[in-house]
Amino acid sequence: MQTQKPITWRFWDWLDGRYKLAALMEAMLHVEIPRTVRTYYLGGITLFFFMVQVVTGILLTIYYQPTPDTAYDSILFIMNEVNFGWLIRSVHAWGANLMILFCVLHLLRIFFQGVYKAPREITWGAGIFLLAVTLGFGFTGYLLPWDQRAFWATTVGTEIARAVPLIGEYLLVFLRSGPEITARTLSRFYGIHVLVMPASLVFLLAIHLTLVHQQGLADPTGSAPPEPVSPGQDKKKLLPFFPNYILDEVIAWYVMLAILIILASIFPAGLEEPANPLVTPEHTKPEWYFLFLYQWLKFVPRLVGVITPLIGGLVLLLLPLIDRNPHFPAHKRPVAVAIGAITVIAVIFLTIWGWLS
Repeated sequence: MQTQKPITWRFWDWLDGRYKLAALMEAMLHVEIPRTVRTYYLGGITLFFFMVQVVTGILLTIYYQPTPDTAYDSILFIMNEVNFGWLIRSVHAWGANLMILFCVLHLLRIFFQGVYKAPREITWGAGIFLLAVTLGFGFTGYLLPWDQRAFWATTVGTEIARAVPLIGEYLLVFLRSGPEITARTLSRFYGIHVLVMPASLVFLLAIHLTLVHQQGLADPTGSAPPEPVSPGQDKKKLLPFFPNYILDEVIAWYVMLAILIILASIFPAGLEEPANPLVTPEHTKPEWYFLFLYQWLKFVPRLVGVITPLIGGLVLLLLPLIDRNPHFPAHKRPVAVAIGAITVIAVIFLTIWGWLS
């Protein structure tokens, strides 16, 4: 007598018969990657923190009210009245910082391994835009608690936009929805944070992951375009993505989740006094990921200080077209690696200096 399949399998067969899901899963999971690849799981960890932000952000949105009269009190309500509300907010705050950190580390890994070269120019460009959107997430979310630190840090951050040539004043008014930070600013930042930024990031992420899947991961010991490999050697140099790589990725996610919970529990997100436009606190600074720019602007004319990172961002975007060296290994790219290392050291130095000053 033939046993009947469980209802879950029958439902899967029903879906698969209509949408060919088994073939899709086969194409997504059964990909082989070079054994020499060392990703350090930085891209996957960044994706994990984005998923954490989505889940915790939705939970916070249920209670948050984006007006100057209610924003601060709604944060207090989340922290003091909602079950585990303080933990959810702290996980969201720490997750935002760690997402930015690992996104930067992922970009640095790609740069120093040289795997941004042809044929991965568009993949690299999508990654640069993903970093910009991730920074935008942090910037727009910082104002939402509407306390003194958030209000004045956003004031400092938006003032930097004024120095952008030609469009500085227009950019400032666009960011603030007027000349000053008001209720319209809070409403605009909230809308950008919960609608525009997530939609932009999901769109860019879909492009980025699709390109990575279609092109595979680059062999950092090779060159661009990749050197030909004989069929007999090919399988020896490849490693299955599933289950080998993906299980390691899941383990890394569990480790990051544990670290995130520990940080959120030991160092919960705080809240200062309610925002007061008439009282300027001492030592107002932007968040850590903009501290290098804040410190840089203290020592150079504002125009130079703003144009420098804009040019740097453009160079990063066009790097695969600028760097014509076909080799991936760092010892064969001494000029690019030296410039990158000096830039990283300078940014870290300015960040620490800005934090201590």
